[in-house]
Amino acid sequence: MGLSDRHYYREGASGYQPGQRVRPPMQGLSVNTWLIIINSAVFLVQALRIVPEVKGPKVFEVFKMPAVDALTWYGHFSTAEAFFYKANNVVYLNLEVWRLLTFQFLHANFLHLFFNMFGLYVFGGMVEQYLGRRRYLAFYLLCGICGGLAYVILNLLGQAGLSFPGVLPNDPRTPLVGASAGVFGVIMACAYLAPNAMIMLLFPPIPLPLKIFAYAYVGVAALNLLMGGANAGGDAAHLGGAIAGAYFIRHSHLLHGFFDFLGSRTPGRRGRTQAPGRAGPRRGQPAPPSQEEIDRILAKVATQGLGSLTRREKDLLRRETESRRQGR
Repeated sequence: MGLSDRHYYREGASGYQPGQRVRPPMQGLSVNTWLIIINSAVFLVQALRIVPEVKGPKVFEVFKMPAVDALTWYGHFSTAEAFFYKANNVVYLNLEVWRLLTFQFLHANFLHLFFNMFGLYVFGGMVEQYLGRRRYLAFYLLCGICGGLAYVILNLLGQAGLSFPGVLPNDPRTPLVGASAGVFGVIMACAYLAPNAMIMLLFPPIPLPLKIFAYAYVGVAALNLLMGGANAGGDAAHLGGAIAGAYFIRHSHLLHGFFDFLGSRTPGRRGRTQAPGRAGPRRGQPAPPSQEEIDRILAKVATQGLGSLTRREKDLLRRETESRRQGR
């Protein structure tokens, strides 16, 4: 079911010449691989079941478990913990908004972790090579954040007494954990980048166009939410992540600059970033292509194949690949 191993999704594929020495497209581990490693490592720590020192019975009431590990307790997301809740006509403010990030790295059990990481393994590589390291990380985390916000909005509507399909009237302390919102965003991005790519389902083992798989997957989550199914809260986050993924993959320029604090960078031409000490185009040399132009070319490769590119488009893609290898 892997897609990122197709030759026309590899970074630098358009610049390959017979006999040319192929360099690895990314130095070290990819961001997608690091996400899988970090999620797995966090789950191993969760499995140690280090119980937090929390006064009062609510830690047991909310999770309905005999013991809750400290990472889950301090890192899970809920309307009450991340924002506020009302009890006995008193509003309690917590405002632990950092939980919008931490809940994405926690999982309820091994199967929960396995299927999320399997989804990242299959689909994440294509999106990362399309967006680049930093924009992919921003994309993934934003999809997770939007999933948490979708959950909060529907939960607050339920707390306000509104009643219509999709509203979540459950306890505002109900915990939300998992990388599913980010994974749904990644799947929707793949459906945009390669809608007609064929994937083989695990159960049943039949081939299916990626766009059909993605839309059906999201449709099942939407149906369960509207019907108030067992995991309606989780499906609210899934839909939030899917909507964010569909939006940001089409407006990827909005992802620029999210992690500039990790390395000093200065704005380059046409809204791009330029690393310190890296000279701009010399007189007589063509100006670097805009990110919108590169996105257009990559989308053309995904939908029509590498052979559809003109000589100019192949040259632009080759120069962009070399630019990224030099540490853009």
